[in-house]
Amino acid sequence: MGSIHSDPRQLPLLDYHQLETFAVIGVADYLRLLTEVIEDIPKQMDQIRAAIQEGNVPQILARAHGLRGLVAYFGCVAMTESLAQLEKQEHFPPAQATAIHAELQSVWQQSLAALNAWQQSLPSSSP
Repeated sequence: MGSIHSDPRQLPLLDYHQLETFAVIGVADYLRLLTEVIEDIPKQMDQIRAAIQEGNVPQILARAHGLRGLVAYFGCVAMTESLAQLEKQEHFPPAQATAIHAELQSVWQQSLAALNAWQQSLPSSSP
Protein backbone atom coordinates (compact mmCIF):
# COMPACT_ATOMS: atom_id res chain seq x y z
CA MET A 1 0.00 0.00 0.00
CA GLY A 2 2.90 2.39 0.56
CA SER A 3 3.99 2.48 -3.05
CA ILE A 4 2.60 5.03 -5.43
CA HIS A 5 3.48 2.93 -8.46
CA SER A 6 4.78 -0.61 -8.36
CA ASP A 7 7.70 0.07 -10.70
CA PRO A 8 8.07 3.55 -12.19
CA ARG A 9 11.03 2.25 -14.22
CA GLN A 10 8.51 0.49 -16.47
CA LEU A 11 7.34 3.88 -17.73
CA PRO A 12 9.34 6.24 -19.89
CA LEU A 13 10.62 9.23 -17.94
CA LEU A 14 9.80 11.74 -20.66
CA ASP A 15 7.44 12.26 -23.56
CA TYR A 16 9.83 13.75 -26.11
CA HIS A 17 6.98 14.77 -28.42
CA GLN A 18 5.61 16.95 -25.61
CA LEU A 19 9.04 18.48 -25.11
CA GLU A 20 9.32 19.33 -28.80
CA THR A 21 6.77 22.09 -28.21
CA PHE A 22 9.45 23.90 -26.23
CA ALA A 23 11.74 23.98 -29.25
CA VAL A 24 9.13 26.28 -30.82
CA ILE A 25 9.26 28.84 -27.99
CA GLY A 26 13.05 28.86 -27.97
CA VAL A 27 15.73 27.52 -25.70
CA ALA A 28 15.99 30.63 -23.51
CA ASP A 29 12.26 30.67 -22.73
CA TYR A 30 12.25 26.92 -22.13
CA LEU A 31 15.17 27.22 -19.70
CA ARG A 32 13.43 30.07 -17.85
CA LEU A 33 10.25 28.01 -17.48
CA LEU A 34 12.18 24.92 -16.44
CA THR A 35 14.11 26.87 -13.81
CA GLU A 36 10.84 28.07 -12.28
CA VAL A 37 9.47 24.52 -12.28
CA ILE A 38 12.64 23.08 -10.74
CA GLU A 39 12.32 25.59 -7.89
CA ASP A 40 8.59 24.97 -7.40
CA ILE A 41 8.27 21.18 -7.55
CA PRO A 42 10.13 20.37 -4.30
CA LYS A 43 7.89 22.86 -2.47
CA GLN A 44 4.80 21.21 -3.92
CA MET A 45 6.03 17.75 -2.93
CA ASP A 46 6.66 19.04 0.61
CA GLN A 47 3.08 20.35 0.69
CA ILE A 48 1.78 16.92 -0.36
CA ARG A 49 3.80 15.28 2.43
CA ALA A 50 2.48 17.78 4.98
CA ALA A 51 -1.12 17.21 3.83
CA ILE A 52 -0.64 13.43 4.20
CA GLN A 53 0.80 13.90 7.69
CA GLU A 54 -2.21 16.05 8.59
CA GLY A 55 -4.67 13.58 7.05
CA ASN A 56 -6.07 16.35 4.84
CA VAL A 57 -7.35 14.25 1.92
CA PRO A 58 -8.88 17.14 -0.10
CA GLN A 59 -5.56 18.98 0.12
CA ILE A 60 -3.58 15.87 -0.87
CA LEU A 61 -5.76 15.31 -3.91
CA ALA A 62 -5.74 18.97 -4.95
CA ARG A 63 -1.96 19.29 -4.63
CA ALA A 64 -1.29 15.98 -6.39
CA HIS A 65 -3.64 17.01 -9.21
CA GLY A 66 -2.02 20.43 -9.62
CA LEU A 67 1.49 19.01 -9.61
CA ARG A 68 0.45 16.30 -12.05
CA GLY A 69 -0.71 18.95 -14.52
CA LEU A 70 2.57 20.82 -14.21
CA VAL A 71 4.82 17.82 -14.77
CA ALA A 72 2.59 16.58 -17.60
CA TYR A 73 3.15 19.92 -19.32
CA PHE A 74 6.88 19.18 -19.24
CA GLY A 75 6.35 15.67 -20.58
CA CYS A 76 7.34 13.90 -17.34
CA VAL A 77 5.48 10.62 -17.94
CA ALA A 78 6.64 8.59 -14.92
CA MET A 79 6.09 11.51 -12.52
CA THR A 80 2.65 12.16 -14.01
CA GLU A 81 1.71 8.51 -13.51
CA SER A 82 3.05 8.46 -9.94
CA LEU A 83 0.87 11.45 -9.09
CA ALA A 84 -2.13 9.93 -10.87
CA GLN A 85 -1.71 6.80 -8.73
CA LEU A 86 -1.56 8.99 -5.63
CA GLU A 87 -4.80 10.68 -6.68
CA LYS A 88 -6.48 7.27 -6.97
CA GLN A 89 -5.67 6.27 -3.40
CA GLU A 90 -8.48 6.42 -0.90
CA HIS A 91 -6.47 6.17 2.31
CA PHE A 92 -3.36 8.11 3.22
CA PRO A 93 -1.86 6.80 6.46
CA PRO A 94 0.16 9.67 7.99
CA ALA A 95 3.00 7.24 8.70
CA GLN A 96 3.41 6.77 4.93
CA ALA A 97 3.96 10.48 4.23
CA THR A 98 7.75 10.25 4.27
CA ALA A 99 7.84 7.13 2.08
CA ILE A 100 5.46 8.65 -0.47
CA HIS A 101 7.48 11.87 -0.47
CA ALA A 102 10.74 9.94 -0.96
CA GLU A 103 9.25 8.01 -3.86
CA LEU A 104 8.03 11.20 -5.52
CA GLN A 105 11.44 12.77 -5.01
CA SER A 106 13.15 9.77 -6.58
CA VAL A 107 10.94 9.82 -9.66
CA TRP A 108 11.35 13.60 -9.93
CA GLN A 109 15.15 13.38 -9.70
CA GLN A 110 15.19 10.75 -12.45
CA SER A 111 12.86 12.88 -14.56
CA LEU A 112 14.98 15.97 -13.95
CA ALA A 113 18.12 14.09 -15.02
CA ALA A 114 16.32 13.05 -18.21
CA LEU A 115 15.17 16.63 -18.80
CA ASN A 116 18.73 17.88 -18.34
CA ALA A 117 20.02 15.26 -20.80
CA TRP A 118 17.35 16.28 -23.31
CA GLN A 119 18.20 19.93 -22.77
CA GLN A 120 21.85 19.20 -23.64
CA SER A 121 20.65 17.89 -26.99
CA LEU A 122 19.00 21.20 -27.89
CA PRO A 123 20.80 23.54 -30.26
CA SER A 124 22.15 26.59 -28.49
CA SER A 125 20.09 29.70 -28.89
CA SER A 126 21.70 32.26 -31.14
CA PRO A 127 21.45 36.00 -30.56
